[in-house]
Amino acid sequence: MRQPVLFVFLVVGLILSAIWSLSAGAVPISWQVIANTLFDLEGPKQEFIILKSRLPRTLLAMLTGGSLALSGAIVQALLRNPLASPKIIGINSGAALGVCLMVLVLPGISLAWLPVAAVVGGIVAALVIYLGADLRGASPVRLALVGIAVGFVFDAGVDFILVTSSDAQFSAPLIWLTGSLWARGWTHLGLVWPWLAMLAVLAMLFSYWLDLIRLGETTATGLGLRVRVARLVLLSNAVLLAALSVSVVGVLGFVGLMAPHIARTLVGGSHKAMMPCAMLVGMWLVVLADAVGRAIAPPVEVSAGVLTAMLGAPFFIYVMIRAGRAARV
Repeated sequence: MRQPVLFVFLVVGLILSAIWSLSAGAVPISWQVIANTLFDLEGPKQEFIILKSRLPRTLLAMLTGGSLALSGAIVQALLRNPLASPKIIGINSGAALGVCLMVLVLPGISLAWLPVAAVVGGIVAALVIYLGADLRGASPVRLALVGIAVGFVFDAGVDFILVTSSDAQFSAPLIWLTGSLWARGWTHLGLVWPWLAMLAVLAMLFSYWLDLIRLGETTATGLGLRVRVARLVLLSNAVLLAALSVSVVGVLGFVGLMAPHIARTLVGGSHKAMMPCAMLVGMWLVVLADAVGRAIAPPVEVSAGVLTAMLGAPFFIYVMIRAGRAARV
């Protein structure tokens, strides 16, 4: 009975957070005006601010937050490492480098190509990690370490492009790289929502594979799971979820690390319950980060990625200390 109540609480909290996100910003909007605008009721409305700006932005925050959380849950289970996440092992950095290279080589290219460039960059990063760790004999620890190293290399590539290119050319990408939903609208949402929704459903359907893999390769194989195929499918899903999210909101660090841990604390380690819980927590984190960033000092906006990093860095240290203590027991 505890889990259904918890999920209801998370859903209600997410809805309230989304409503507050619609109200927060340089132009504060009351909840009554929000209701009038969304449901076309009689009374004062703010159709442009809510329907053209804040509603798609809030929906995109929910979509990408949930996707990054699912990606992080998959990566942590595959690597059997509580410190792993798409950002930490380099997938987000590869997607970011792909977008920066596209802007550098093809300036003025259509926005529709952003997800393609991000996916290619994320896939290249994943392939480099796998090859560097030797897929046939790689341990989860080695795979994580190689991923961290690859992430540093890709981050260095992004930094090199930024410092050697004109300010005008990369002014917008620089904001994007901090993990921002500034100026995001229905176009950005339309580019990725069908793919992210499909990948999220697949992640839920294959969640029981993660429980089998957690038992160990020998046990999982004995239970009929083709472990190498399952790992490839799951890792591909995680890469696509992270890369497509990065393509539209930039590098939101630590969401993929924090959300699975919070969900695991709330509902336990079974991925059947943990995955949807992590998705809801990830949605909640990004929606609140975006809303708080707009509400702190309007009209100035603080990027959502800055706030998730400020919260995620101490959280990372806490998880690292906790994992170290568990290892010594």
